[in-house]
Amino acid sequence: MFRWPFRARSYLPPEEEEWHIETWRWLLDRFGGLPVLSQANLVIPTRSFFPPTDAVGHDRVLHVFEAVKKHARMANWECKLVAQARRPDFLEHHHAAAGTFSVDGGAASITYDPDLIDEPVKLVATLAHELAHYFLGTKLPPGGEDTLEPATDLTAAYLGFGVFGANVALTFEQHRDVFSYGWSSSRLGYLNEGGWTFALAVFAFLRRDTVEPLEPYLKPHLYTELRKAMAYLRREPSPVRALTSGT
Repeated sequence: MFRWPFRARSYLPPEEEEWHIETWRWLLDRFGGLPVLSQANLVIPTRSFFPPTDAVGHDRVLHVFEAVKKHARMANWECKLVAQARRPDFLEHHHAAAGTFSVDGGAASITYDPDLIDEPVKLVATLAHELAHYFLGTKLPPGGEDTLEPATDLTAAYLGFGVFGANVALTFEQHRDVFSYGWSSSRLGYLNEGGWTFALAVFAFLRRDTVEPLEPYLKPHLYTELRKAMAYLRREPSPVRALTSGT
């Protein structure tokens, strides 16, 4: 069979892809390698991962938070969860952090936007990102401080929350009122959709998973992109092949 005499075009821009691979190498080197990664859950929005609850308000968020900690294998990591102050109605569409992480006097604390209570996918993605900050501690990823936030997103994918991060990376919402009608878009997180699908593909490739079971849980265009990313990683020479051998 005829094969092209050159490597396929990279899935991401070359410099971005190189950063992804180096950051995955850094995570594997510092946090247990493939044996630990193989034990991670690929978390999806099902009742088995997030059991139903009758709790409301902050208690509901605590219920979700405990599930996220459990699946991140951080159940015993002490961390206070605090609701941010609600914004006045006239600032409803004003950009604010969906979540924050801080350490004060050795005590870890995560805050969340209370508007996320009714948006469970965004809530899980936010809590996973902030827990990823906790997980990384003071360690700086490849690229240093300038890449800390996208590397924290990638760490959330490493911890098993790539499906959630991908689904909320970019959202479109229809709006209609007495004065206007149209669409608005919003972003959550620091990786773009291509970065999230590539991260999901690397996670699956390193664990020798298939991606077909994820189809019901991803936006259709994201699942299409995930399949493309996996096909790219399976070609020879794969840009992540060396990660599977620890070299």
